[in-house]
Amino acid sequence: MRVGIIGIGSLTMELAFRSAKEGYTVIVSNPKGNSLIMDAIEKMGPNVWPGTLEQAVCTDIIFLFIPKEDLQKVLGSLPDVSGKIIVHTSGLIFNPQTLLSGLTNAMTYKITASLLPKAQVVKLFNPVNLKSTKDSREPAAKEEIFFIADHKASRENIKKFLKTLHFSPIDLSGKLHLQNKPINFKAVLNPPYRHPEN
Repeated sequence: MRVGIIGIGSLTMELAFRSAKEGYTVIVSNPKGNSLIMDAIEKMGPNVWPGTLEQAVCTDIIFLFIPKEDLQKVLGSLPDVSGKIIVHTSGLIFNPQTLLSGLTNAMTYKITASLLPKAQVVKLFNPVNLKSTKDSREPAAKEEIFFIADHKASRENIKKFLKTLHFSPIDLSGKLHLQNKPINFKAVLNPPYRHPEN
């Protein structure tokens, strides 16, 4: 299996490391320039290498870490992703029982889905206590990690994949139904300018 990483964050880099450790081929593309991440990639071993956006998309599963203000530009530059599993990362989840996470982070998942209507978009929440396995010689602990998705097939596939990375994936799709709430995507992507108070 080939794993694509677009955008650099603590969770995407941990996913890259774990994927490489399990023998997956990982292609990392940083929209702001791969020169910024060469040292980190080289330390992950021969299964990880830098690539272009096009190369990162030509994989079996794609993880995104893109700031809200850059979503439209970066996603608009991607080649055809019809049918691909796109995993939107970012946003901590503090309490899975109450789904306490930032509303904006939840909304950006739906914005991603709206910009990539033919892809199967999954939202992966970064657990607060994510522990890196980079310095451990022991098998990675089964840490809980949470996700939501609208497509049954993508839910099953991401759950199976995360298990191979020694996570304990928990599907929150039944508890969070954002698709039923109207979102003004234009207002979120381009918020109105407010003059600073004197």
